[in-house]
Amino acid sequence: MSEVQAMPAITVRLTLFADLKRFLPKGHHGPLTVSLQPEATVASLLNATGIPAGEEITIGLNGAQGGRDSTLKDGDEVVLFSPMEGG
Repeated sequence: MSEVQAMPAITVRLTLFADLKRFLPKGHHGPLTVSLQPEATVASLLNATGIPAGEEITIGLNGAQGGRDSTLKDGDEVVLFSPMEGG
């Protein structure tokens, strides 16, 4: 009988800015460390942290623009901003 081994989780760091901080756990300040399954996407990170799928956000992934379908790797840095308007 072969043994099934679970793949180790990945850990990413999530920073929320401006009004998105309302999704932080009560009393928490600063970045969140979130554990996810390997091959998780930004969309699964949003789901895991309770951010609704329809929330308008701008995604930064390791210093570049990301998308909800961006695949995450262990140690990734994700930042979320509310879209800005004005001129």
